[in-house]
Formats: sequence, C-alpha cells, structure tokens
Amino acid sequence: MVKSHLSQYSNEAWAIPSLVSFEFLQHYSRLDVVSRTQQQLHRVFDEILPFTDDVAVEAWRLNDRLLPQNIALDKLDLLNLATAHEAGATFVTHNSNDFDKSPIHELTDIHVIVS
Repeated sequence: MVKSHLSQYSNEAWAIPSLVSFEFLQHYSRLDVVSRTQQQLHRVFDEILPFTDDVAVEAWRLNDRLLPQNIALDKLDLLNLATAHEAGATFVTHNSNDFDKSPIHELTDIHVIVS
C-alpha cells in the first residue's frame, strides 16, 4: 500500500527531516555503521532538511493553532511536520492516529497513508 501510494511521487524530490534521520540512526550502536547508514540516506534522498530556528518558529505556530482544537502532537512529530511545512514540502506519514485530523490537513500539506 505505502509503496503504491509513494510511486505517484516518483518524479518529485524526496527529503526527510534531519530529526527523522536521527530517529533512524539512533538504533545503531557503532559509529562506523552510523556513518555508512548516513551515506546511504544521502544516496536515497535528494535532501535531508535541517532543523533550523525557522522550523522552531513554524512548530510553535502550528502548535499554537492546533492546541485550541485539542490536538497535541508529540514534540518530535510536531518538529518533523514543521520541517516539511517550513520547506514548502508535503509531509507523508503512515501515522494516522496522530496526523489524520482535519485541522492538521487544513494547516499543512500532508498525506496520511492508511494501510
């Protein structure tokens, strides 16, 4: 299901937030494995989007708009969403429990893949 959905974006640039890269790398216990995996991430993705102060402000803005609607995202999820939004990118996730909410769809360009 996910592969099928993502194939429609095959002609677009692919990026991940640097915090997603961290989430991925934190499972390894050796630096040489982390270094090889980081190189692989750079080969697979067109860009790894940095965490910047503009992303922090965007996360604050999104959080400020979502909290009055009783939507509280985990901080890392909020930062990843803000990274994509600040970059003008579409945020793609399979996490429907946290992200498939109307106010989030109204504020951001998001695709929630439900399998």
